[in-house]
Amino acid sequence: MFQSESLSSIAPDLVKAQAGINGVAKDGNNPIFRSKYITLDSILLAVRPVLSGCNIFLSQSVDQHSENDGVINGVTVRSTLIHSSGEWIANEVTVPVNPIVGRDGKVQPVDAHRVGSAITYGRRYSLSALLAIGEASDTDDDGNTASGYQNQSQAPQQPLRQSQAPQQQAPAPAPVAKPTPMAQATDRFNAEVDRLYGKETSKADRKGIHNAVVASGADAKITAESLTHVADCLAECKTQAEADEFITGCMKAAE
Repeated sequence: MFQSESLSSIAPDLVKAQAGINGVAKDGNNPIFRSKYITLDSILLAVRPVLSGCNIFLSQSVDQHSENDGVINGVTVRSTLIHSSGEWIANEVTVPVNPIVGRDGKVQPVDAHRVGSAITYGRRYSLSALLAIGEASDTDDDGNTASGYQNQSQAPQQPLRQSQAPQQQAPAPAPVAKPTPMAQATDRFNAEVDRLYGKETSKADRKGIHNAVVASGADAKITAESLTHVADCLAECKTQAEADEFITGCMKAAE
């Protein structure tokens, strides 16, 4: 967090503002996981009137990061609360902009939608952290995942790769076959989904994740290359909320 040299004037009004900001509704719908999240519009609608009433102005600035070839690979968003006295506090969030790797192995140009989605994500989370708005509830399951408990009403996980028929007993142990590229890609994809959404994620939801990232929600052929691409994208997400934001952005890319 960043701040002005003194906070003696802004601090009392920050206390008033925090007391006036009530719970922000989760008005965003994730079409893949049928879950809700707090949108940027919902946050701004709740906090702007309260901040203005406390003589505090909200400013959000964006700085982009590029590689040597000029391709944008990240954005940093700073949310700043500026008091009428001139005192201020600020918070920054840096969000990666994931490139798309085609089946030919070449990196495709980053489009405006992906950059815009990263900026919106950064604005939402930098402001949420600055005002202590509860984004953590998006992934809070009351410790169920950590304790190993699974909701019994949910269907058990069905991996995308079909299990092989058991081999007949042989006189001598057969040499262990090297996993195929498809098997390796499937295992890596499933591991990323398990990490973000839990092992109880159904086969239908796993296919939905694949189609959302690869084809903006349309039905797409599952290949080793496509599974590897999705796994690479999910690996950049630290939490389920980040993955939800990324997948929703992919779904909107075709609009």
